[in-house]
Amino acid sequence: MKLRTLLALVPSLFFCLKYLPFRQAIKIPIIIYDPHYYCMRGKVIIDSPVITFGMIRLGIFITNQYPNSGIRWHNQGTIVFKGRAAIGANSAITVLRENSYLEFGDNFGNAASLRLNCDYRIIFCKNVRIGWDVSVMDSAMHRIKDLDGNFLGKGYEEVIIEENVWIASQCLILQGTRVPAYSIVAARSLLNKYYDIPTYSLLAGIPARLIKTGVYRDINDDKILI
Repeated sequence: MKLRTLLALVPSLFFCLKYLPFRQAIKIPIIIYDPHYYCMRGKVIIDSPVITFGMIRLGIFITNQYPNSGIRWHNQGTIVFKGRAAIGANSAITVLRENSYLEFGDNFGNAASLRLNCDYRIIFCKNVRIGWDVSVMDSAMHRIKDLDGNFLGKGYEEVIIEENVWIASQCLILQGTRVPAYSIVAARSLLNKYYDIPTYSLLAGIPARLIKTGVYRDINDDKILI
């Protein structure tokens, strides 16, 4: 890990100087591993009272279940980090428009292969954990019409994942999704609406529905002992 970070210092310094004020950039708070740039016209903001070296790591190799292929980056809008974050290798961040907005709360974590497609507005609150191979989209990318030629719906809506949510592997999260705090989303679930359910709930299914309440993941005490 130390060697990978050392090799990432030059591209990380370039990335930080490109996006951040010099007083922040010189600390190299963002380490980016094997970046593949498609667009860098947008903004990156670190909105945190404390700025430290390597507090944000993009494309970091965490699990060998997916290739160590860094991160693909397309940003024409605004990306805000509220604190520490780690996004695993083989991931892609796409922020499509000048007014598109993507926010990561403090202590955001993803294992690998995260796909974020932000056309409008996606917000992750603090302490969100996301497993591998999860896709989040706030736009259908296309609109449909009825037979009279009238559009059906806007085709986009914000996505909000509230604090301390755990999203397990291979989930698909679509426009209009809002998940309440301390919820668990089971593997391979599809989320596509505002879930007006209690905190500490388990969602699962295609589409997802409430399975159980009164449960949560304690990220400081969740090891499996065999």
